[in-house]
Amino acid sequence: MLSLAGGLLLLAWSAAPRHAAPLHGVAVPAHACAARPPVHAARPPVHAARMVAIEPELENDYMDFDTLGQADQGPIGVLLLSVGSPETPDDVEEYLYNVFSDSQIETLPRSISWALKRPLAWYLAKTQAEQAKEGLVQMGGTSPQLPMIRDQAAALEKTLAMRGIDSKTFVAMRYWHPYAEEAVESMKEQNITKLVILPLYPQFSISTSGSALRVLERLLYTDPSFPPKSTVVPSWFNRPGFLQASAQAIAKTLRTLPQSDEGSLDDVHILYSAQGLPRKYVDELGDPYQEQVERTVALIDAELERMGLGSPSSSLGFQGQIGPARIPWIAPDTRDEIERLGKKGVKALVMVPISFVFEHVGTLNVMDREYAALAAECGVKSFARVPALGNDPEFIGSLASVVMEALPDLTRSSMQQINEGNPVALNVVNEYVTLYTKDELQLVPQERPWGFTEQAEVVNGRIAMAAITASLALSVDPSLKAIVEMYRASKAAAGGGM
Repeated sequence: MLSLAGGLLLLAWSAAPRHAAPLHGVAVPAHACAARPPVHAARPPVHAARMVAIEPELENDYMDFDTLGQADQGPIGVLLLSVGSPETPDDVEEYLYNVFSDSQIETLPRSISWALKRPLAWYLAKTQAEQAKEGLVQMGGTSPQLPMIRDQAAALEKTLAMRGIDSKTFVAMRYWHPYAEEAVESMKEQNITKLVILPLYPQFSISTSGSALRVLERLLYTDPSFPPKSTVVPSWFNRPGFLQASAQAIAKTLRTLPQSDEGSLDDVHILYSAQGLPRKYVDELGDPYQEQVERTVALIDAELERMGLGSPSSSLGFQGQIGPARIPWIAPDTRDEIERLGKKGVKALVMVPISFVFEHVGTLNVMDREYAALAAECGVKSFARVPALGNDPEFIGSLASVVMEALPDLTRSSMQQINEGNPVALNVVNEYVTLYTKDELQLVPQERPWGFTEQAEVVNGRIAMAAITASLALSVDPSLKAIVEMYRASKAAAGGGM
């Protein structure tokens, strides 16, 4: 989900935005998410028995999609969103500046943010750059994030083609190239008029998917090249393909541990680790991220049990917490959880990157190096990390199904959706409706005697008020009278000379 020191995206010393305004103009499939009240108190634990993996059923994955191109020719665009990562150590400082200057993340009180936001971003980028460069050097001097995402995009496009969908995939990063603007320009070149937006974050958060969608919303209204029809899949953590691919990857990793008995979970503890988030996002903004992560864990545990691996011993931790301790993050911290498990006597530990679907600093450095070393210090004899799903065929197939779920929102014409009374995005209505005042529509007779139209009355009123104001000023301030007299005298003298 994140790159470079994991939590840099969220800026632990920042306060979460005070208002999470809704996104306008980008349609969201009705089945993809549901309204949820803000969370102001601790939630009861999520139980696997209550979790149901729901994937809207398609009558036929290979159904006839001939109607997709009737209104406008060309392939369906699929835009994959991610946070991005610097490609080389030389890119780190500029990348960090982009992160810290994100308007969705408040690093200062609003009263002074407008003036000091960018200078502070420059300072933070300068002071944090060396540590971030070290992390990149440890991975060989470059991040595998973008190449892996491009491989995922190519695999997704191929899978959709096998299911009869003519598509073209694009990649947009939030804080590094290729930016959303670059992706939109590529769509223009390839005549993309219909777009499915798919964040590569299984769980939705205001700080990740939300921030990226804000950029797309701005482009929707300011860039004529933006595809006129678009739909968003905010999260897909509960899709069977994703859950099955995750469970299978865990089972495969279990077989590498000497303590496991033919892949059994009896002697192994599974530790799921997700990107952390400041507590304020959940408590004050109702961010669904923590709840969705907890539900993901419960669903994968249920899938492991369904596979016959027994009831797993598992727990969840959150990584990437940075900044002052006075700013609380969602708990527990993954490091604290490893220490707790060590004291409990756990000897075999399998770590699962539950919110990451590609390798990056948070997996290759934090998990493989830092957490593995900590586990050894705490008495864990066997430690293994489940690889990110990457190009796993089951996972890519699930993403393809997610894209196909969204296609009906693009196939029907806008007027058809309006005629059927279906919910539509605001920009869809604006395609057909121009809002007028009653006067502009001339719903009532507009002819009136000259000088008594509403417009004339407004103009006359303003002239009268200006005259009254000038008269009062002249009567109150003698200096103004003197200035007027001098002006009249000079004008008269000039007139006499002509």
